[in-house]
Amino acid sequence: MSKQRVKVAMISIVLVAISLKLLGQSEASISGILYSPDQIPIPGAIITLTPGPERSITDVDGSFTFESIKPGHYTLEATSLGHSPLSHTFSLGSGNLNLELTMEESTITLSEVSVVGESMKTMRENKGFAMKSVELREEENTSVQVTDLLDRTSGVRIRQNGGMGSRIQFNINGLSGNAIRIFIDGVPIQSYGPSFSLSSIPANMIERIEVYKGVVPVELAGDALGGAINVVLKKNRNQNMLNASYAYGSFNTHQAAVSGNYHNPQSGFTVRGSGFYNATDNNYDVWGNQVYTTEPATGDITYLKARRFHDTYISSGLKADAGISNRKWADELMIGIVYSNLDRDIQHGATMESVYGARKAYQNTRLVNLSYKDRNFLTDKLSLELFSSYSALERHIVDTTAHIYDWDGKRKERYNSSGDFIGWYEYISGAEAGNPTLETSDEYVFVNRAVSSYRLNDQHRITGNFLYTRFMRDSQDPLKHVDIRNLEDTRFANKSIGGLGYEFNGFDNRLKFSAFYKFLHQAVEVVEYKKSGANAEVELNRVDRDVQADGFGFTLAYELLPRVLLLTSAERSFRMPASRELFGNLAENLEPNYNLKPEKSKNLNLGVTLGTYSFGRHETRLQINTFIRDTQDKIKRNVREDDTDETTEFINDDSYISKGFDIDVFYSYNRKLDISGSVSVFNSLFNTEFDENGLQYDWYRDRERNAPFFTSNGNIKYRLKNFLQKDARTVFSANVAYVHWFYRDWESLGGKGKDIIPTQLVCDLGILYTFPNEKIILALDARNILDRQVFDNYALQKPGRAFYAKINYRIL
Repeated sequence: MSKQRVKVAMISIVLVAISLKLLGQSEASISGILYSPDQIPIPGAIITLTPGPERSITDVDGSFTFESIKPGHYTLEATSLGHSPLSHTFSLGSGNLNLELTMEESTITLSEVSVVGESMKTMRENKGFAMKSVELREEENTSVQVTDLLDRTSGVRIRQNGGMGSRIQFNINGLSGNAIRIFIDGVPIQSYGPSFSLSSIPANMIERIEVYKGVVPVELAGDALGGAINVVLKKNRNQNMLNASYAYGSFNTHQAAVSGNYHNPQSGFTVRGSGFYNATDNNYDVWGNQVYTTEPATGDITYLKARRFHDTYISSGLKADAGISNRKWADELMIGIVYSNLDRDIQHGATMESVYGARKAYQNTRLVNLSYKDRNFLTDKLSLELFSSYSALERHIVDTTAHIYDWDGKRKERYNSSGDFIGWYEYISGAEAGNPTLETSDEYVFVNRAVSSYRLNDQHRITGNFLYTRFMRDSQDPLKHVDIRNLEDTRFANKSIGGLGYEFNGFDNRLKFSAFYKFLHQAVEVVEYKKSGANAEVELNRVDRDVQADGFGFTLAYELLPRVLLLTSAERSFRMPASRELFGNLAENLEPNYNLKPEKSKNLNLGVTLGTYSFGRHETRLQINTFIRDTQDKIKRNVREDDTDETTEFINDDSYISKGFDIDVFYSYNRKLDISGSVSVFNSLFNTEFDENGLQYDWYRDRERNAPFFTSNGNIKYRLKNFLQKDARTVFSANVAYVHWFYRDWESLGGKGKDIIPTQLVCDLGILYTFPNEKIILALDARNILDRQVFDNYALQKPGRAFYAKINYRIL
């Protein structure tokens, strides 16, 4: 089916869905969402409808429903802990009525009464998944990046190749790379383009981040193997608002963002928009055994502390949606666009020993999408979400000079035997990373997602989903020989994922159970043609691969005692190779590998949650999660024998078994002092004893090389009112992150003096000051205040001490 036909089919599905919805409104019902003043849904609120005995409780999304209501005049009353009672009077006719109500926060202090309820964050975490919900209510106003916040989450390790804009790899309990899938509002992030990523999206555009460590909900419709990260963007549904922020800091770093929302309650017309701009020189100091200069005459090496000199990064993005929301026939019908681009210098190759001084990359992404959402589709028991997008990415690589640079930022000079300067050293290949190139790659991604849920009753729910993605890449390079350019290399990858899930909630909400089944299919096609005439083409080479797999699993949560929750989850899962792994990426020195097999894993999680317990002004909570992962054909970036190789590729690296645990502890005093800490141990061991020739691997049962296995975080916050000004609010914070040393290569290889990634201890400090009118918020942040040397992938050093200041201004 052509792309045009697929688009027409999707639009037809949406129009038919809306038509069926309009035709099915013969029975009156009431549905709605309850919000706090900052547009956060309120779960667990009691909703009473009078006249009549009807009563409802808002669910995790703050929504409620009343069925089979006769037309007439009614009063809806809502009560929730921490909010003032709400009363809303209205008239109900035939059909369905959708309400969006806001409850004001209560200023009443309860001295002798202790009421414990589940917050929306807690309700998500108590469904049986090994899951953590990261809220950004305070952090969104600081200059701390989203990736830094995730790195403080137990069981999660963010590994970055350098400063802002460098490649990021997520590690969750021993599984990493594309085994961890990233979503934005449930949609795979790859459709947004590389410049619209977690390292570039400002925190004040995000409502929350859901981190799944192991089993992933079926409605995300992905082939995540070891976990997933779902970024939920702010919607500000029925609120008209406009916010702007700007941050400046070390390494000439600039970060600006703006977001706004307009909603007309009479017509339902809604417009949402957000944009960002990031720029930095990334000129921080680096040092170590890979940072040196070479004496031209003698070849002697001099190690030094150098400043990165070719690592400028600029990215920007715009996301806008317009349509109708909060209507009887749909919660939302929106059309949206995304535009993003980035320009960046490339400082070095796969390791820091290959220094570049001129290699650059440019790219931009254009996306259009159509989405439809309705919590009460045809009936209040059925929900439907449809999403379709088409994106085009254009990537340019510029590498046309053969100059050889040292870490002092200078070209290597040549001298004759008499000591006279005679020129510069140059690469024989004619460029810094291989042959000269001005390659342009065009990538096209089509995404089609459908999720539907049917509530049989208060205890049983069925969910179905379908995700289809099509990827195509076409590359051209004017610097290649005409015979090579005549070989048109076009690459395709289609992936389909279908899922079916079942949820049970019983025994007075003490037992929550879910089970799911997923089916995966991927087709890969690479075709090379040689032009033999004006219109004639002869096929020279073709790669066709077709792979199928399926997976299944379950989650279980049981409240053994009040505020003592047992959780377990298990699955057999597969994940297909990503386009970047299959087809490579010249900008990242990656070569293609069309023979990659699916990665598969058996996962088990066991956990317990104790709390939240309240003792007067004290609150405390403890969460423990243990896990085991048995992974086969793990897809990893290859480690070449020669560390100075300029390129690498992804390979299937036999099998690994990972065992470990993570612990979260939280304490709060009087809602002013918060202390939290986490410890994570994730031993990933090589688990293949013999190679294909029957010889035993020397590193059998060794820890995975170049992979951390013990991390911990500690965070403290203190909130102070009326500091410097009356009604002003101040938050002082400090965070300490610890990563234990680990071997760069297999621990069984070599003797003394083996390369290690040293122990890292990073301390961050922050101050957040909110002015009395709450329109202006100032933030000061100090990162890596001790200026420790921080490494990640193959000793690629990250920034040292840095300072940032940020201003947030609420225009509306």
